[in-house]
Amino acid sequence: MRVFVERVESYRDAGKFVEKAFELFNPEFKYLKPNFLKFDDPENGCVTHPDLIKAIINVARECGMEDLKVIEGGFYRDSAEKCFVEFGLKEVAECVNLNADEFVDVEIGGEALKSVKVAKTALKARGSYLTVPKLKVHHLTKVTLGIKNNMGFLKKPAIYMHRNIHQKLVDLLSFFQPSFVIIDGIIGGTNSEMHPKPVKHEVLIASDNVIAADIVGAKLMGFSPSEIQHLMLAMQMFDISESDVEIVANPGIEKLVKHYSLSLSSRMLGRLGI
Repeated sequence: MRVFVERVESYRDAGKFVEKAFELFNPEFKYLKPNFLKFDDPENGCVTHPDLIKAIINVARECGMEDLKVIEGGFYRDSAEKCFVEFGLKEVAECVNLNADEFVDVEIGGEALKSVKVAKTALKARGSYLTVPKLKVHHLTKVTLGIKNNMGFLKKPAIYMHRNIHQKLVDLLSFFQPSFVIIDGIIGGTNSEMHPKPVKHEVLIASDNVIAADIVGAKLMGFSPSEIQHLMLAMQMFDISESDVEIVANPGIEKLVKHYSLSLSSRMLGRLGI
């Protein structure tokens, strides 16, 4: 399985990366799932940058993909809606605020996650969505990348996910697997997920395997995959090892690593499981 990584200095150049990624993987999807945790200045490193979403939509349409939808929930009921409006995304695609969607009960049947309430539109997107997470830390999971981005499909508040979150994320992944992944690391987020300190990382990551993409994303943040519990569980469940991942990088991945960390308050929240 391949992961494409490249230094990208500005969101103005994101379209060139997307074009290369599409040539390598030839993805097909109908839905895009960013990380719009809250409405925030995209330069702060908290949310997926809208310029990257727009670049993906433009390239996808050039490749014949029409009727694309941007779908997201976010922490607050109107987080995604405000992002859609303020970032001008409604002008380029249909946008669905999953927090205002109809929810249905879904049997997951996982080891820790047995059933959840899922937005109806997210169910339609299953098997045909591009996830566009942020390269960012999280107090409970250390990183919030592609696997964790699936939580945006769930009815809020989703604090029931916090206990045994690592296994629950992997259980959820067994139900929701994106067809393609592009991780936004041009501006990353360190210290905390809600109020990050922006990192000018200048990197984008693409893969047709979310676990492989997250392995590389964690490494680029200075973490070993063995430090990310849900990632290790996913690797075990889907029988993937680091040696299975072919990294196509420009420059080499070792030149693109930056070291992210959690603030003291974030670490304390993590210990408390809040």
